[in-house]
Amino acid sequence: MQNRIATIQDVDQIVKIHQEAFASFFLTSLGGDFLRFYYRSFIKNKETVCLIAVDNREIVGFSAATMNSKGFNSRLICSNIISFLGWSFKMLLTNPEALVRLVKNLTKKSDSVTDDEEYAELFSIGVSPTCQGIGVGSLLLSETETTLFKKGVQRLSLTTDYYNNEATIAFYQRNGYRVLYQFTTYPNRKMYRFIKDLG
Repeated sequence: MQNRIATIQDVDQIVKIHQEAFASFFLTSLGGDFLRFYYRSFIKNKETVCLIAVDNREIVGFSAATMNSKGFNSRLICSNIISFLGWSFKMLLTNPEALVRLVKNLTKKSDSVTDDEEYAELFSIGVSPTCQGIGVGSLLLSETETTLFKKGVQRLSLTTDYYNNEATIAFYQRNGYRVLYQFTTYPNRKMYRFIKDLG
C-alpha cells in the first residue's frame, strides 16, 4: 500500500469513499456535487495537505488537512467565492436550513474555552468500508502528521463526535491525541476537539 498527494483527478474516488464512510454526516447530505466542489477546492489550496492511500492501483482512503486552522474556512471560501455563492444561492432555494447549518459551523470551537487555533487541522480522514480495520487510516494519519511536521507544523488538531463514537475516539487516542476541550456545534451536536504535539 502506498500514500501519495491527491490530485484533482482523484476527486471522484475521494467523494465516493467519503459518501461510503460518512453516510450519515451533514456534509454528505449536501450531495455528491457539493462534495466534489469541496474536495476540489481543498486539493487546489496551497495551505492544505491532501493524501490518498492506494492499494493495487485502487484508491482505498484519503485524508484532508490544512496547515493553519485559524480562519481557514473563510480563506477557502474567499478563494472560491463565485462558486461558493452559486452553491449558497442553490441551497437557499432548495434547502435553506442546510445553508444556515453550514455557515454556523464554519468555525468549530467552544464559546466557553479560549482557543487561539494555533495548530494545523485534520478535516477528514476516510477509508473505504471494504478496507477498514487493516491499518489504512493509521498509515494516512501518520503520513499526514509527517508531511505537516516537515512543513513546520508543531501541533495537529481534529474534531470528532462525542456520543456513539467510541471506536473513532479510541483510534485517535491510540495515535497520541488528547482531548483539548468539548463543545457543541449548531444545532446541537456535542463534539471533542483533539490535539497532538508533532515534535
